[in-house]
Amino acid sequence: MLLRVCWLRLRALIVICMLWTTAVAAIAAAEEPAADGEAPSQLSPTSSMNAAEIQLALQKLNVLGRVLYVAAHPDDENTALLAHWANGAHFDAAYLSITRGDGGQNLLGSDLREKLGVIRTQELLAARRIDHAQQFFTRANDFGFSKNPEETLRFWDREKMLADVVWVIRKFQPDVIVTRFSPEDRLTHGHHTASAQLTVEAFRAAADPARFPEQPAFAGPWQARRLLWNTSAFFAQARGQTFNPAGMLTEEIGGYNALLGRSYLEIAAASRSMHKSQGFGVAVARGARKEYFQLLDGEPAKTGVFDGIDTGWSRVGANGVAVAEKIRAALAAYRPADPAASVPALLEIRRALSAVGNQAWAERKRAELDAILAACLGLHLEAVAARPAAVPGQKLELKIEAIVRGGADAPPVRLRALRLPTTDENFAVGTDIGTRELFTKTLSPTLPESLPFSQPYWLREPGTTGTFAVSDQRLIGRPENPPALPVEATLEINGEAVRYTLEPHFRRTDPVDGEVRAPLVIAPPACTNFADAVFVFPDRESKRITVRTSATADAVRGQLALEAPPGWRVEPASIPIELAGANAEAVSTFTVTPPETLGQGTLRAVFTTTDGHKSSISRERITGYAHLGVQTLLPAAEAKLVRADIRHLGSGRVGYLPGAGDDIPASLAQIGYAVTTLNEADRNAVALARFDAVVVGVRAFNTREDIGSWLPELIAFAARGGVVLEQYNTTAELKSDRFGPYPFHLSRERVTDETAEMRFLAPEHPALNVPNQLSAADFEGWVQERGLYFPDTWDAAWTPLFSANDPGEKPLDGGLLVARVGEGYFVYTGLAFFRELPAGVPGAYRLFANLLSLGK
Repeated sequence: MLLRVCWLRLRALIVICMLWTTAVAAIAAAEEPAADGEAPSQLSPTSSMNAAEIQLALQKLNVLGRVLYVAAHPDDENTALLAHWANGAHFDAAYLSITRGDGGQNLLGSDLREKLGVIRTQELLAARRIDHAQQFFTRANDFGFSKNPEETLRFWDREKMLADVVWVIRKFQPDVIVTRFSPEDRLTHGHHTASAQLTVEAFRAAADPARFPEQPAFAGPWQARRLLWNTSAFFAQARGQTFNPAGMLTEEIGGYNALLGRSYLEIAAASRSMHKSQGFGVAVARGARKEYFQLLDGEPAKTGVFDGIDTGWSRVGANGVAVAEKIRAALAAYRPADPAASVPALLEIRRALSAVGNQAWAERKRAELDAILAACLGLHLEAVAARPAAVPGQKLELKIEAIVRGGADAPPVRLRALRLPTTDENFAVGTDIGTRELFTKTLSPTLPESLPFSQPYWLREPGTTGTFAVSDQRLIGRPENPPALPVEATLEINGEAVRYTLEPHFRRTDPVDGEVRAPLVIAPPACTNFADAVFVFPDRESKRITVRTSATADAVRGQLALEAPPGWRVEPASIPIELAGANAEAVSTFTVTPPETLGQGTLRAVFTTTDGHKSSISRERITGYAHLGVQTLLPAAEAKLVRADIRHLGSGRVGYLPGAGDDIPASLAQIGYAVTTLNEADRNAVALARFDAVVVGVRAFNTREDIGSWLPELIAFAARGGVVLEQYNTTAELKSDRFGPYPFHLSRERVTDETAEMRFLAPEHPALNVPNQLSAADFEGWVQERGLYFPDTWDAAWTPLFSANDPGEKPLDGGLLVARVGEGYFVYTGLAFFRELPAGVPGAYRLFANLLSLGK
């Protein structure tokens, strides 16, 4: 409900702030050369401008300056600077986030890793729709917290990431590059410092034709004028120093934009607050604000970031000056009450652009101009898919809609032709688009068999711990997939041909939200989903494993089979499937029997249609994030199989008190526990007595307002013989200053090396021996990290069980604390069980089972 309220409040702002969404998309399209030399401009039905926004866009036409901001993660960017540059200075501003934030935490749910990367990508795009900057990425995978840049660049593959930063610089061609972090910083995140180091090297490498010569010709060498570090008092204070801005460049960014009705700081706060999965909602700051910059490379400056850089049309020669004069004239004559009257002047500017020698600037500004043209005409031009998903090799009905709503002064507009580049089909139309009646035309193309599925491009190929595999150079840098089935529409506006690219969407009407659009999904005839991503077999007992098969677009029949590693037995060999139509589902159950030997492997679901088409693709929908809408992933239909020796004592009944969200309950069910999610009625020690143990979810002390009233009951439950196991919390915004029966101090200390030695401090403790006798082998195969936010001091009643540390650092002993409370036990742990159990790490399961078995 909270997310929905936030989204409703932001919706008005987002609609207002769609100013240059069309132009930004068009610029990206303009970077890909068209066959006839002029790329079509991308048009979105949700990005129309109002009269004030049109005026601001016209002002932006006369500014030829670009600035690239670079940092490591989503939420690292300075949204205030981006808002000021894009809306106040009228520059083309962009943010290059080296990673997608895949290794972070999630305040809103249990989605982590690849899914979290998709969520945070969409949050960045939502932020950019508000502050009007562009968004880029590299192939770097956020592998988790890193304490130094050397480790970071080793995981990322320094040369590969340098190539990606160079590629983005060459494509975007910024005049100025700004880093968020210092290349010498050792006090924050290794990713932060590495992002700055890569940028420093890329600043010169991008201009060297000998560096990365394999990059296509249309992303040739480019030398930015200067490289700056956007510093602040924060960085000085982190070093224990006094911030001294003497000699630094400054820029005042607290201005107010009357056309938008907001200050740049107000826009920035709304933009930053889109990072909801990270809990980054911020208050609005109003008034003056200075930003500070330190030169890292390039030409020195005295008066500002763009000092000495020509940001007008004169930078492209005499023909550019003529364009500038026409834009000024159009601005002077612009009437907000009648934007359509400006169309003839805009077409004059468009013709003048063809005489500009600098092709890159001409293409970018033509794309912006075409977006303004559409807005002045009140043009609605949309491609609507008849269904939400389509299958390669099958037909798809597309409805093209068009209407000019600009009023009596709108010039004649004619839809000349439609083209589908993906299918290489052309459709002559030759129809005038009226101002009173919606024009529609239905197309029924057959999709190519080779059309790729709608899996995010960076997840299509197996990567490494630190790097995504992307074989198509043209995709690198993009925030998301290009349109799978673009439609090019050629219009004739007052006798001049103008082309727009439309991305087909599925459109439906929601009883609350009204008209809702979703991207068209390209998928196989049927998708198969396992009930769980990991199946853990704690002994030789068989498991019944369910698989859900769903039809994508039409009725489909076939056979479903599971492919298992050698030694694993699956029964039956296959199951017939018959699905009546789109979204029809069938749930099938197989019995899987593990081998005697311990080990791991992959279980694969394969669906074979009656005509012999095989697919092994699942369809996963990311839901529950109202600010983003539904996101669809199409990964391989695979699950991890784990044969381990995991024992537990007691009745097997466990209560679970949710925190920010984790998959611990489902993981415990894998090894035989019966887990009950607790509610208000359970908040007393008597009601909890039916459980052997209570597990408290991650960050419960950060997210639950009622945690302080739960704590006395949990302590009383433990005193009566139960076990309470609390998972990690962060140090920020704690709802209680007490975590358990005895005090300890929570710190930000962590062990990021998942292979770090785990030294047993209390080797005879039952948590290390009963019912599973632990050894060093139980700490092999852990993922991403050992743990985070460890206590650093504690009462003598607590017993620390492990000591660990990252290379070259002091030992940390607070990762797992256990205390006797009456007849039971209280456990606090910063170990990353929320990552390890869903990943099927056997040793993590064995340790967790021991903790829940204490006293049994």
